[in-house]
Amino acid sequence: MNPVGLAQKARATRRALAGAPVPKGWVGDALKTQLRLATGRVRRENGVVQVPVGRFEVSGFSVPSLEYLHRKIFVELEYWFRARRREPFIIDGGSNIGMSVLFFKTLYPDARVLAFEPAQRAHELLVRNVEANGLRAVDVHRVALGLENGTVPFFEDPNDPATFRMSTRAGRITGTSTSVTQQRLSDLLAGEVDLLKLDVEGAEDGVLADLCASGAISRIEQLVVEYHHQLDVQRDFLGAFLEQLRQHGFTYQISATENVRLRAADEPAFQDVIVYARGNALSR
Repeated sequence: MNPVGLAQKARATRRALAGAPVPKGWVGDALKTQLRLATGRVRRENGVVQVPVGRFEVSGFSVPSLEYLHRKIFVELEYWFRARRREPFIIDGGSNIGMSVLFFKTLYPDARVLAFEPAQRAHELLVRNVEANGLRAVDVHRVALGLENGTVPFFEDPNDPATFRMSTRAGRITGTSTSVTQQRLSDLLAGEVDLLKLDVEGAEDGVLADLCASGAISRIEQLVVEYHHQLDVQRDFLGAFLEQLRQHGFTYQISATENVRLRAADEPAFQDVIVYARGNALSR
């Protein structure tokens, strides 16, 4: 990247984090990582890319995928939340290589994190990043989350392990099918959950349906969900998802972007939407 591009990258990073509720030193660390990735100043080892993120060393599949994850999570703060206790319990559904886990442990060093990632190669890097950085109170599982327990098809591109579209939903990616273990999240909840983060590529409807049907939703204080609106125009509806949250006492905020050219197509189009929901207990 040329000097002008680097200056623009630096300004964009500072602007995104201006006034953000993050610990001291966060902005400087984020800026260093973004500029390292922009200039390719990373370590490469056996097909893996490594870059410092604050006090952590992160291994990933490629520079572009690391830049995307770091920008979304550490710069745009997509998963930021305010915990009521020093040791929040966080469930991370769809951890990928663990950038989100590192984010939570940077924000709340004493947090307990239960992480799920079904893709084998991403799960391997997730474990590597947890172990290499000596993260404590992080429990990692290679399972998918969904409506029912069992073995389900899992769709991925074996030639592109850095893709973020691996899914138990056939329509999310064009690739090959393997199989993974799927579990109901409700079976794993025994106590209060400070945050449930879900980025499960189309399985979020099933996860929420399980939580609501079992009553386990009452144990969750806050959610940050990437909802895949109209992944299948016959079954994926943001309104129905939000209504379930409302019926169980949650208020919410939503964030999304839209390409105006999609309106000209005059037909339903897929859209990623971030949903942040708070239970009524937090307002008391």
